[in-house]
Amino acid sequence: MLKQVQKTMTIPCRGQGFNDFTREVKHEVHGSGIITGLVCLFIKDTGCSMSIQENSNPETMQDMETLVAHDAPEAHGLRQPQAEAADAHGHTRMALTAVSLSIPVQNGRLVLGTWQGICLYEHHSHAKNRRVFFHIIGD
Repeated sequence: MLKQVQKTMTIPCRGQGFNDFTREVKHEVHGSGIITGLVCLFIKDTGCSMSIQENSNPETMQDMETLVAHDAPEAHGLRQPQAEAADAHGHTRMALTAVSLSIPVQNGRLVLGTWQGICLYEHHSHAKNRRVFFHIIGD
């Protein structure tokens, strides 16, 4: 019988960069009791985004931050009013990553590669708690 679980997860971010929250998502999948299905994650905020990254080496996520910062530097040649310019780099970084992810569930586990992890990408330098909407559907 088809089952669904929805909830909002709170993910603490230490500041700008990638924050791995794979363990928290796995915990929610296990608690749902769903064996075969699909997890959907969604962020209703332009100050952060998500990505699936290699999570075995912290330097990989630091390298990703360096590359994204190069493509979306803070306040470089922006046309937005000064009050909005502080968020403009975050909006660009969001466009380079994703606000939603879908991950299959098989045998009660996320279908991720050996080195893959689910990361929340905080676009701002200050620490903040972010909310991720979690929805799992399946049997």
